[in-house]
Amino acid sequence: MTITALIPSYGRPDSLVRCLDALAAAALPPDEIIVVVRDTDTPNREVVDSWRLSHPSSGLKVVVVSEPGQIAAMNAGLAVATGDIICFPDDDSIPRPDWLKRLAAHYSDPAVVGAGGRDVVHVEGLPEPPTVSRVGVLTWYGRIIGNHHCNVTGGPRPAQHLKGVNMSFRRALVPPLDRNIRGPHYNDTELSLAVGRHGTLIFDPEAKVDHYPAPRVGSPGGRNLLDPKLAYLDAHDWMYMVRKHLRGPSRAAATLYVLLVGTRLRPGLLYGALQPAKWRIVAAAFRGAMDGLATARHARAATS
Repeated sequence: MTITALIPSYGRPDSLVRCLDALAAAALPPDEIIVVVRDTDTPNREVVDSWRLSHPSSGLKVVVVSEPGQIAAMNAGLAVATGDIICFPDDDSIPRPDWLKRLAAHYSDPAVVGAGGRDVVHVEGLPEPPTVSRVGVLTWYGRIIGNHHCNVTGGPRPAQHLKGVNMSFRRALVPPLDRNIRGPHYNDTELSLAVGRHGTLIFDPEAKVDHYPAPRVGSPGGRNLLDPKLAYLDAHDWMYMVRKHLRGPSRAAATLYVLLVGTRLRPGLLYGALQPAKWRIVAAAFRGAMDGLATARHARAATS
């Protein structure tokens, strides 16, 4: 079983080198590392070329793209990936030494199609995350429960979705990432749901990466979750995803849940009525959800 690590990177040369160093020093290093960089990103291209020269046995490949966006970069990397398993560490993460060894062990079970673990987030002033038992759940009515960053009780368990900074899948089951996903937060969930139709996804709380969130260069809203542009994208992608993957009464219930309830940061109309100060976020999320409905409708028409 061979393993590919796929890392899209834009504007983060120092973070990228730390991630590559951690992969190379791991107890089980990947057989192949693919770094996807933008043609205009000279600093990233220079550091990755230098790193490859100093690590000739790393199996590093560099893919250069001109199209912006994470999904375009990931699809370009997928096109040349050769490993049986493909993992996706973010360029601003530092995988722990036993990370890949722990994930790889789960694939001894042929029913396992994907495995991921905990995202230990390092942000100054961030409170200690809570201890939880539920991780990576999509409820029947469309609520998404993440908790991948939390302290988790118990051992490895099945999950419905994994987090992009710490996920892996059997390469043969990974489709090109869906270009209808427009923002930065839902391509990992969408990919997990697509691969998870074929078997079991495992969340292992001891398979950890340390995550030092870096600025999102050129991404609408950056990391400001209160930016209406990001609220629009998140609501669009959430609605599109539940309309794509849920069926029957669940699809109808999820549609209403996104539009009327939402979340604290992406409030629907009823939730938003309790938070009048967030009217700009509510309006942006509602527009995004309605556009997500239209995107899902057009996508179904195109495949029918």
